[in-house]
Amino acid sequence: MPENIMKAQLYYFHKELNRSFNSTVSLLNAALPAMQKILKLDRIYFFNWAKTQEIIALTMVCKDAYCMDMQENISTVGKLGLMKELLSKGYSVSHELNYPAVYVILRWKAPAPYAKDGGDGAMEDRVGVLRLERFSKSKKFAQKDIELILELADELSHNMVNTEIDQDNAERLRLANTLNGLAGVFASSLRFNDAIEVILKGVQKTFKFDRVRMYLFDYKGARVRAALSTDISGRVLRREGEIPASEIKAVSDAESSFNSRVLNLPLNVSGKRVGILIFDNLLSRRNITYLDFLHVKQFSSQIALAIDNAVLFERVQDLYNYDDLTKLPVRRYFNEKLAEEIYRSKRFDLTMSLVIIDIDFFKNINDTFGHYTGDMVLKHVSDVILKNLRQTDFPCRYGGDEIMIMLPRTNGNEAKYIAKRLSEKIKNIRLPVEYTGGKEYQISVTQGISVFPQDSRDAVDLFNKADAALYYAKQMERGTYALYNEIPPEKKV
Repeated sequence: MPENIMKAQLYYFHKELNRSFNSTVSLLNAALPAMQKILKLDRIYFFNWAKTQEIIALTMVCKDAYCMDMQENISTVGKLGLMKELLSKGYSVSHELNYPAVYVILRWKAPAPYAKDGGDGAMEDRVGVLRLERFSKSKKFAQKDIELILELADELSHNMVNTEIDQDNAERLRLANTLNGLAGVFASSLRFNDAIEVILKGVQKTFKFDRVRMYLFDYKGARVRAALSTDISGRVLRREGEIPASEIKAVSDAESSFNSRVLNLPLNVSGKRVGILIFDNLLSRRNITYLDFLHVKQFSSQIALAIDNAVLFERVQDLYNYDDLTKLPVRRYFNEKLAEEIYRSKRFDLTMSLVIIDIDFFKNINDTFGHYTGDMVLKHVSDVILKNLRQTDFPCRYGGDEIMIMLPRTNGNEAKYIAKRLSEKIKNIRLPVEYTGGKEYQISVTQGISVFPQDSRDAVDLFNKADAALYYAKQMERGTYALYNEIPPEKKV
């Protein structure tokens, strides 16, 4: 083959490949038909060769300028001579069939997705094999053909490197954009808990992890307050206050670590732990790549900061909405919730009860034993109330020693039952005698109850009716409770 013709063919091949390909498959779809045309081939095969295994994997066949994806593993057992010749010379002429065929090796480097030691940018060797066929016995491969084949293979190998790097960069950019978008969820109108769920599902979908778990710590970073998890089903499970101690200890002790199946990423801000992310592929047993590790590690710092800001906001809201001594909501917050519940009750024709609780002789407690003991009484009574109400009930410190409780979907008889239970529980409170002058002191409360819509459909009037019931109960007997509707007409204020 004249040298000028070979140069022209190589230039034609170079021009065919002188563009960006989004994958090695698209590169091969362009390169193999071009090689078929230049070398006048009837068929060309592409194999991936894992040298650590005794197989070559057929992935593509090209015939009549048309390429098809294939999946077939072919054993190299018994072909040791062929493999040695490929590794030493770069090609091998096949004599196993009754028509001419040549094997040629492709060598290139690609970003290493599982490399830990090399860090970001680590590369690994890749090997491929082409099998070139001419069906006519008279069209044997001459030495000039072999030289051209080796030049073409070298050009293709060079392009494989560039394509692998471009593909890796494109994937990194895609992941970065996806993760930045997920991190931006916290800036949207979604509530914090909803945003966390969106992020968990987004990370699982992006990286195809079997499971993603997130543990959230309290404001001080000392206690796990919630655990969320999602898997390939897309459902998010949330747990609060029911996490086993052994699981909490394992999470608290977890350090940043990465292996082929599990990835732990503590979420820290200024040395304080706000949470921990755990990814795993324990079910599918698919490897987690080092690239995945790098991306979620970088992403975790954004999530940690967003969580810390949200927790800080919750803390500020708590200080604004909750009484520091009793841990009960304050009056302003309660009034907002009461207005919402009355609106809901009107719209859906629901019943609701309001209870006012007054600690009996509270002024005498302060005057006799001091305000520290009075604060202790308030705290103990509030603790009992918080522990014995339903999740839907909403108490508050309305002012001084007065506590208000909103009981959604609760009629008068049900409200009386709750008042009775609270009264009995509060009577069981025992204060340390060193704070009560060496004597045992029994705490009691008196309660007044009004019912929506039976007694009133207005928030202020409903409060006044509950207060009237409280006044009536105090007149009758301290430590009891009264329902406004059951007060004799002549006794109603």
